Amino acid sequence: MVSEVFISYSWWAVLLVIATGLFYAGILYFKNPLNKLSKLLTVLLFVTRFVVVSLLAFLLLSPYLKTKSKIVERPIMIIGVDNSSSLLLSSDSTYFRTRLDDELLKLRNTLSDKCDVDIITFGEEINEYDSLSFDESLSDYSAFFSYIKETYSGQNVGAVLIAGDGITNSGVDPVSASSDLNWPIYSMGLGDTIGSADVKISDVRFNSIVYKNDVFPIEVSLAAKNLIDKNITIRLYENGKEVLSQKAKINSNNWNEELIFTLKASEKGKRRFRVVIDNLDSESVLLNNSRDIFIDVLETRLKILILSAAPHPDIGAIKESLERNPNFELELEYVKDNKRDYLKYDVIVLYQLPSVIGQTNRTISDIAKSNVPILYFFGNQSNYIEFNRLSDGLKIKSSGITENSFAMLNEGFTKFTFSEEYTSQLQSLPPLVVPISNYSMSDGLDVFSWQNISEITTNFPLISYYSGIENRMAYFIGEGIWLWRIQSMVMFNNTNAIDALLSKSVMYLQADNDKRRFKVITDDIYDSRKDVILRAEYYNEAMEPDNMSDISMELINEEGNKYNYDFSPFENNYMADLNKLPTGVYKYRASVNNTSLFDVGEFIVRSIDYESRNTIANYGLLQRLVTSNNGKIFHKDQFDELGEELTNLPTVKSKIHFHDTFTGLNTILFLMIILILLLTIEWLIRKYFGNY
Repeated sequence: MVSEVFISYSWWAVLLVIATGLFYAGILYFKNPLNKLSKLLTVLLFVTRFVVVSLLAFLLLSPYLKTKSKIVERPIMIIGVDNSSSLLLSSDSTYFRTRLDDELLKLRNTLSDKCDVDIITFGEEINEYDSLSFDESLSDYSAFFSYIKETYSGQNVGAVLIAGDGITNSGVDPVSASSDLNWPIYSMGLGDTIGSADVKISDVRFNSIVYKNDVFPIEVSLAAKNLIDKNITIRLYENGKEVLSQKAKINSNNWNEELIFTLKASEKGKRRFRVVIDNLDSESVLLNNSRDIFIDVLETRLKILILSAAPHPDIGAIKESLERNPNFELELEYVKDNKRDYLKYDVIVLYQLPSVIGQTNRTISDIAKSNVPILYFFGNQSNYIEFNRLSDGLKIKSSGITENSFAMLNEGFTKFTFSEEYTSQLQSLPPLVVPISNYSMSDGLDVFSWQNISEITTNFPLISYYSGIENRMAYFIGEGIWLWRIQSMVMFNNTNAIDALLSKSVMYLQADNDKRRFKVITDDIYDSRKDVILRAEYYNEAMEPDNMSDISMELINEEGNKYNYDFSPFENNYMADLNKLPTGVYKYRASVNNTSLFDVGEFIVRSIDYESRNTIANYGLLQRLVTSNNGKIFHKDQFDELGEELTNLPTVKSKIHFHDTFTGLNTILFLMIILILLLTIEWLIRKYFGNY
């Protein structure tokens, strides 16, 4: 520690300070005829007064003390451990249960002499390490990188070690999420890259809405590993009763098969199906042998109106995709020619409307007020100012500049299903031309796809859906749907992914479009990890929202047990928070007290088990992570080599910082005490010897 004194003026001013002290003390003790003290006491008191006056005068120069302190900052080693359940579905599950904790603690002890070690677990949530439970049902590597970026920014991080199987099913691409970290990243590969014996349902494709008397398919994708020559039975259940079954033989160690169950929609209403593979004795994972789906059977076909201000290639592409669905009736019009009764349509598609060209705002305002579900497509001719005035779910503040954006699907999206095959196809299609904008998203907005710009997945929505109080809306941001269809034909010889996306979007929008005075609004499927929240809408006889009535509900689970709930007023409607419910199918009957109005329905609570759908470790992702961040990959039998590597890293070293502290001398208590003590001694001596 080094200290220096500085003043706010030239050091020549100190001569004036000394002169002031000498002059004042000299007048008082040597030029004062009343001084009767001895020569010795006079000199002593002269020196005392000189020191006091000089110090007081010196303080008028605003002196301050600069202290330079040396600070040694130890390096930090961040270890992130994947705590998701997929690790226990591998052949090394015993090792992870019994030994991995000990290996981590041993590694921490090895590194602790050289650096501080922070161990963090991640999965669904980020937590400080206590012990590993492997009970989290999601793997979000990007959330871990976002957390350490925010928590350790500006600190002396020597390196990051991430231990996991590389399987991600939530968040954005981990390589992109770690791209702006300036620390070397190492990985410890865990899990099984070969896979144990397992047969699973890898995907189920179906239309969530069909029409009465239609014949509809349920397509099931199967996969198996290391079960060659085994025979399996796949059964389809409806409301607990078996309706169809098929048999298949596994003829290779890496087997895939597609099956189709064909059914007839004979009755209107919501129908629940479960696809089940009979368990095999040699299987190690059984969680992925079943899948639940819901299908709504409706009475009539949907009427869809496509509106635009001017022709565009995208319009033809959208129309052609929607026409592939036999349950849709389409009409295409331009706003200037349109004099329609909007209420007769189930869904209205607005292409680049409101528009900056033509007088379209009044027409679009009328459509918005009609509460018909709207599918918006945005582009260069969109009037975002007018759109923001009409929209509740999404606000877009465009800069007027465009950028190319690929689609990066949000794996947490649950409003409708979208197969892995279609997801892969959609993400490989050419980019859409999107506006560079600021986006304001409401709580009710569900993002299907994020914008991926320059290989970076942003938090800007590309395709999203909003369920409002009055109706539902969907937002497709960007031009280039026609290029999607062309490229899809070139790459895959079909446009199935685009057709499915637009068809499912329309079906989702229409699903909530009814005019009943009382209805309960639920999702088809709820995640067992989250609270089940139901909404209810009640309208008086004038069709005005009314939240002053009492609404009660009876809930019945699969065992026939009944539970009673009450809805609470929420904004203009009602809400009931059922908290977390066990997995199963629930039926409800809700009623408005003192009226004949009621609503019945059902929903399912299931464990959306992403972890069991893929149990093969993805070391390729871990390799990309370390390659992009100057690190290396190790395996679970290389903890000693890993410890030695990390200990000798040149980035794992202490940093020395110097910190300057400035203190005004007039704030130093010790100096004030000295001044007061000197004045007191002077006064006592003079008083004692009787000097004036």
